[in-house]
Amino acid sequence: MTTPAPPRVDGAARALLVLWDIDGTLLLRASVAHVRAVWAALAEVHGVDGEGFKGPGVAGMTDAQISRAILAGMGVEAAAIDEHAARVVERVGQLYAPDDLRDHVSPGLDGLLAELHDRDDVIQSLVTGNYEAVARRKLDAAGLGRWFDPRWGGGFGSDDEDRDRLPAIARARAAAALSPDREPWDRDRTVIVGDTPRDIACARADRVHVVAVTTGSHDRHDLADADAVVDDAGELREALLGLAAPAPDAIRKDRS
Repeated sequence: MTTPAPPRVDGAARALLVLWDIDGTLLLRASVAHVRAVWAALAEVHGVDGEGFKGPGVAGMTDAQISRAILAGMGVEAAAIDEHAARVVERVGQLYAPDDLRDHVSPGLDGLLAELHDRDDVIQSLVTGNYEAVARRKLDAAGLGRWFDPRWGGGFGSDDEDRDRLPAIARARAAAALSPDREPWDRDRTVIVGDTPRDIACARADRVHVVAVTTGSHDRHDLADADAVVDDAGELREALLGLAAPAPDAIRKDRS
């Protein structure tokens, strides 16, 4: 079935663009099949052998960064990593086969996503270190894919190894889809939601808002540099709606 072309939406720049992280934010402890797919792809493409990346601090890293760290730690030269990077992305996407992940949705997030989806002053998209094929399939397996229209784009680990560049990519794609005369999306109408200091760092690099959640592996102290730090879906709802445009300036989204 062909996806219809995205409509031009008058007043889109006044809507709040919410860019969601996935692991530790939308989903909790949902990466087993993901890790297996990365390792299988690296083994196939580079001929390496191992049980998993044991190095510290991978939370918030892009898939490409993690893959590079694994390969470099096993003695693969940088030139070979670069040469075969696209093939690794392709194979991870082909090999990733998640189980039902609905029980891994962070408490209250499905309802919040549904509420935000129905608002005319909010657009929801993604900024995640996951390769895009993994991200889309992971959200579908969790029952959350329906809240993220692929037409609105996003920023993924398959777009750039450096997470700091992903928010600008996501803003440009959202603007191209919804408000072609205003590209990229206004920074002051964009917020990243994530669970790691790297989520905060990428928001700061692009000069957009950031709300941090403590549902991942970091506590309030670790996340203190965010604009707001919240513990649950209720607090997150309050923080996001506080940033959303008022109803008179809302837009109408085509949900066909």
